[in-house]
Amino acid sequence: MALRLIQIITPEDCELDEDIIDEDDVIEQWIDDSLSGRTTIHILADVELTEKILEDIDDKLGHRDDYRVILLPVSATIPRQEPKEEEDEDEDEKPNSKQETEDKRVKRISRDELYEEIKAVVDSSWVYLVLIALSCVVAANGLIRDSGAMVIGAMVIAPILGPNVGLSLATTLGDKVLMVQSLKSIIYGFSLGMILSIMMGFMIQVDPEVYEISSRTIVSFADIALGLAAGVAGCLSFTRGISAAVIGVMVAVALLPPMVATGLLIGSGMFDLAFGAGILTITYIICVNLAGVVTFLLQGIQPKSFRERREGEELSRYAIIIWASLLIGLAVIIYTQFM
Repeated sequence: MALRLIQIITPEDCELDEDIIDEDDVIEQWIDDSLSGRTTIHILADVELTEKILEDIDDKLGHRDDYRVILLPVSATIPRQEPKEEEDEDEDEKPNSKQETEDKRVKRISRDELYEEIKAVVDSSWVYLVLIALSCVVAANGLIRDSGAMVIGAMVIAPILGPNVGLSLATTLGDKVLMVQSLKSIIYGFSLGMILSIMMGFMIQVDPEVYEISSRTIVSFADIALGLAAGVAGCLSFTRGISAAVIGVMVAVALLPPMVATGLLIGSGMFDLAFGAGILTITYIICVNLAGVVTFLLQGIQPKSFRERREGEELSRYAIIIWASLLIGLAVIIYTQFM
């Protein structure tokens, strides 16, 4: 069971005690007194209940700006905390059992922790651009030499997962700042990758018959399934606290090789084949982002305030409609051109 340590640094002369949080939501809590008039409340809790705890804290202290809440991951605790055994359904039936069931159904990290983790990987710095450039060079060599090992190596270093998951989360929450940052990262990364790939295609002889290239010039409905699966896996890797590095390779499998193949074929003047690789790239981008938005919504991720929630729901609805419409249009193209 994953645990989190929540530290609440209370405002000066604020009358708060250990009862600030419902006892049923915590494993243990204690208070450290301070000579400055501020106290620190420590709460050890299951990761799946941290969002509810943070919301309770915000309800009690949100009207003030002189407090601080720190959320820390817990690697281990002694004595070992064993999962609580589920009680019989008859004993659990209470007037507020519906709300309790909804709270227990949140099997993910808190919204605030998720936001900070994704924001940290939505990057448009020179390091991000260098990694994109390196991954494209390695992928291009792998495609031209028909080397699957090189292509896989390019996927390992390609930082493609973060910006796409960031765009999905920004759409779900209606966060325009995160959305702009994610779009900038995606546009910069794909633009740089396409430019480098086109230049390499212009300078290096490209054989379109090699498997690593020819397999990415044809699109099928199986590719839609792969893109959707990659999007779901990418979002779950963050919400469940799974290592995003491994899942990032899966997303790179979908996005990086067809993008590089498109650039190589354009640079070589093979525009008919480049059209197929380009359609495959666009299909994956749409599927990853559509699956991401739907995954976040199904996990109950939503903004805090009612106003932000309304804006987020509206933006999510528009995004789903747009992504789904584009996917249907691409499905028609796939059926008419490649089937």
